[in-house]
Amino acid sequence: MKRISVRARLLFALAALTLATFLVGAIAWAALERTTARVDRLHGDTLAAVDAAMTLSRQAASIATNAPYMLLLDSPFRIAQEGEVTVGVIDEIAAGLAEGDELTVTLDDMRAGTIEMVAHMQARAGYRDQTLRTNAALAKAERRYAHLAASTDTPLAERQDWFTLQRVADALLGAGRAENLIGVGEFQRAYHRLRRVANKDGLRESQGDLSELVSFAEGRDGLFELRRLELMNQIGAQGALVQVRLGAAAVIAHAEAVTADAQAAIAAERAETISAIALRKSTILVVVLASAALALTAALYVSGYVTGNLRAVSDAMMRLAAGDRSLRLPRGEGAGDEIGKLFHAFRTFRANAIRLDRSNRRLAERNALFEKMMSSITDGVAILSDTGAIIARNDRLAEVLRIDPAHAGKRVGLDELVSRGGWKDSPGPTGSQMLATADGHYALRRESPLPGGGAVVLIADITEQRQIDDRMQQIRRIEALGKVTGEVAHDFGNILSTINGSLHLMETASPDVQRELVGSIAIAAEIGTSLVQRLLAFARRQKLMPEVVELNALVDGMADLVAMALRDEIRLETREAPEPIEVRVDPGQLESALLNLCLNAAQAIDGSGEITISVAAEGNRAVIEVADTGCGMSAETVEHAMEPFYTARADGTGTGLGFAMVYGFISQSGGEVQILSTPGAGTTVRMTLPRAEASASPATRWNRVLLVEDDPEDLSAARAILNDHANELVEETTTAGALARLEEQVFDLVVSDLSLGGNPGGWRIASAALSSGAARSVAIVSGRLPAKTPFNGQYGSALVTLAKPFDIAALCVALGRDDRHDRA
Repeated sequence: MKRISVRARLLFALAALTLATFLVGAIAWAALERTTARVDRLHGDTLAAVDAAMTLSRQAASIATNAPYMLLLDSPFRIAQEGEVTVGVIDEIAAGLAEGDELTVTLDDMRAGTIEMVAHMQARAGYRDQTLRTNAALAKAERRYAHLAASTDTPLAERQDWFTLQRVADALLGAGRAENLIGVGEFQRAYHRLRRVANKDGLRESQGDLSELVSFAEGRDGLFELRRLELMNQIGAQGALVQVRLGAAAVIAHAEAVTADAQAAIAAERAETISAIALRKSTILVVVLASAALALTAALYVSGYVTGNLRAVSDAMMRLAAGDRSLRLPRGEGAGDEIGKLFHAFRTFRANAIRLDRSNRRLAERNALFEKMMSSITDGVAILSDTGAIIARNDRLAEVLRIDPAHAGKRVGLDELVSRGGWKDSPGPTGSQMLATADGHYALRRESPLPGGGAVVLIADITEQRQIDDRMQQIRRIEALGKVTGEVAHDFGNILSTINGSLHLMETASPDVQRELVGSIAIAAEIGTSLVQRLLAFARRQKLMPEVVELNALVDGMADLVAMALRDEIRLETREAPEPIEVRVDPGQLESALLNLCLNAAQAIDGSGEITISVAAEGNRAVIEVADTGCGMSAETVEHAMEPFYTARADGTGTGLGFAMVYGFISQSGGEVQILSTPGAGTTVRMTLPRAEASASPATRWNRVLLVEDDPEDLSAARAILNDHANELVEETTTAGALARLEEQVFDLVVSDLSLGGNPGGWRIASAALSSGAARSVAIVSGRLPAKTPFNGQYGSALVTLAKPFDIAALCVALGRDDRHDRA
């Protein structure tokens, strides 16, 4: 006999339960149909009235909240607009009322009150505007009187008059700001009292300032009359607001009454519905109990067979999960039904588990190979999760990062390890992250994302490679220095040959020829002077006279000069910044640099073209760009363009010092130069300079200052800067003299040149002054400052460095001084 499946037995039981469910549903359906009919009737009778009452209540609430809002408005247009909205809501409520409704009178009163409030508020806004203009004029006059009264250059009697006028203006300002009529009255009495004092002290009404105050205060357009009218209109508007609020309250009360009637009808209907539902509940309970008995019978019938076999399968699965692969289940048990299929599934799962064991052994072999490969890589390797934690690494990682291997465990953030090793970000190649430590070690970090999240990171120690690169840079600098030396020797040899030849010829030449020879010598000397100035510009050692310059005005002022130097077919365009941009530079040198760049750009343009000079601001930096539509430069030319004596002109007319001079001047002024060029697409030279900071306070002074400078011109310039800011200025020209002074006296400030007599004596002076306490602060100045001091931050903010030429503003900013720290 074919065994009946578990599914068939369960379906029979479920069919019986379904029939019982349909019976329960039919009973519930009939009850719900009757309840729905009652709800529909209730909706038609009461809910529409409730909805209308709630709408009426919302409209009344809108009026009650919108009306006070108008009291806060100052714009007559906005007051009128809000008034129209409120009147519109009132008219909308009135349109929905039946004829003869008792609310009609209340709504008429609310409408009239709203219109009255709008009129008062518009009048108040007008008076308020006049009052504010009067207050502004009075405030301006009061500040002027206060300034004159506080001036020490004014005689005492006149200062008393100005003080009296200031008090009168203060009284008027108080009246203009008072919030009620009582306050206005108090200030009006104070004003009249002060006027009597003013007249008694000799101030006449015919005097211009007192007459002006009287005109502000008195008359139909006077401040007191304006404030009275303004506050009266405000009180009137508040009274009208009370009327509107009372009307809104009456409308809300009416809506509440309608809602209460509807609630009473709903309560009666609810009681009737509850009785009907109770009867249906009893019927449904009987059917449910019968269904439960049927379900219990079916469960007892099935449980003995299904549960026993499921227990056998679950026990077998647990032993299989524990690693026991020897357990087997009988094949014939439950054959043909779901239990038999479950037994077959267990056997299949057991076979898969055996195959999985073999796969795990192969995976373990692959993992061993992966670990061997990781350990053989010379770079540090880390595999990161999507949160940045290390989930795998090789032993080389800790060695490259120079940290204890015990601190480089799994689930530790790679960024945390990098920070623990003292590594900081450093400029490096695009697509990679360069890391560096304070003791001169370098590493290159490369990161590749994984498809499922996370990344693989390689960190290579490139310290030795960087040292080789630095050595190559030093070799290139020496080669460039040799090139400069050779070119300078060649040019000066030509100049000296001209001078020597002319001097020899002068011994036998006639007076006319001698004059020509003197001219040749002068021309050769000028050429030598120009060459020296360009070399000084490149070396950033030329004498500059910086001052605060507004770039828009400078570019606009020299546009005509540049245009005259260009060919007719080349058009010059200037683009100024929308706001003033000030920098501290030598204006003559900056104009010379711009002219030099424009002439170079013109020589790069074949035929017609355009040169553009633009000025812009980027944060605390000013940007000047000179762009042309010329032939452009190759990458190799751009790389060498700022080297001295390098020229790309085929005719050999270039000196090779144009870009070098611009680079030196801008660098000496604290800026940077960048060349952007593409062959055939023009060239843009971008110069950035720091924007000028506020000048130092004239009150900045030191009691005793030591100035050490061996160059007479620099000594004179520094003396002119420090004379007005030092009670006693002591000057020395040698390192020994400065050290002797420091043994004898204590100074608030020491300003020393770095190079004294060809040696960096400034560092000796700074060390002696700060170590012994002979100086509170030391400023080392030089036209060519080193990248860092030899003290490694030992003296903190007490030691500062400044580029020559310096000014008092730069000195105060470097020392971090302001007026609160000035010494007498």
